[in-house]
Amino acid sequence: MTPLGSLWIGPLGRLREVRDAATDLDRSISLGVQEFAALSGGITTTRLAAPPRRLALSWTAMAPAEAGWVEALARGVFGPGPLAVIDPAARNLLDGGQSQGYGPRAAYLMSGWGTLNERADRVITVTDPRDNDGVLLLHPHWFGWPVVPGLPVHMATGLPDVRCAFTFYTADQGFVGEAGPSSLLTAVPPAGAVFVLPRLILRAWTGTKPIGPALLRMGDPVTADEVGTLGDGCPAMTVTGYTDKARPPHRDLSLTLVEVRRTPR
Repeated sequence: MTPLGSLWIGPLGRLREVRDAATDLDRSISLGVQEFAALSGGITTTRLAAPPRRLALSWTAMAPAEAGWVEALARGVFGPGPLAVIDPAARNLLDGGQSQGYGPRAAYLMSGWGTLNERADRVITVTDPRDNDGVLLLHPHWFGWPVVPGLPVHMATGLPDVRCAFTFYTADQGFVGEAGPSSLLTAVPPAGAVFVLPRLILRAWTGTKPIGPALLRMGDPVTADEVGTLGDGCPAMTVTGYTDKARPPHRDLSLTLVEVRRTPR
């Protein structure tokens, strides 16, 4: 299997590996928390419901070819659209809630006869599914999760009545392949694949059960005991800052990015 190893970044369908290791990688999240103090001394707070992911990377003595790619992304050479970013530090590319079997409900789509609900505690449940009903795990921005042809994709679920499946699509959502179902699934995206749409395939049961946690990763294989790893997400990101200090024949670069979403979570 091919390990992820380094950062993959680029427009959809044109992700490229940045082999030079970043000398600094900051994945801090701006929580958006604000405090309000009453005259009585009470404290209340507000915060963003879904804080955007941020990345700040810097490289020292970066090779010219790698530096050229990063510069092209910063300058918007390939268009204004957001970039796909597969972070080498991410151990689960599902969103945080999805990785735990939690809401929001908008992060899932039921395919079949079962009924999908979100409980008051945010746990996602399915009631009375039939064999091979499916629950699609939706990306917060794109049609599916960005993939790189030839870079393995892995998925796992911990529940005996739930298995994993992949469907691969082109940039214009044309079908190019599928894999699974299996409780531990590995597949190599075929040529032309730009997205993978992960699904949880259900066996029939009576009553209501949680769908449980799941794990999605590219590169490094997964094991059953890793299910439950908190999801880092695979955000669509846009460049917000760039510096370039030339030290021929190398360059020192920095890049900052922030997550963009189509709809609030």
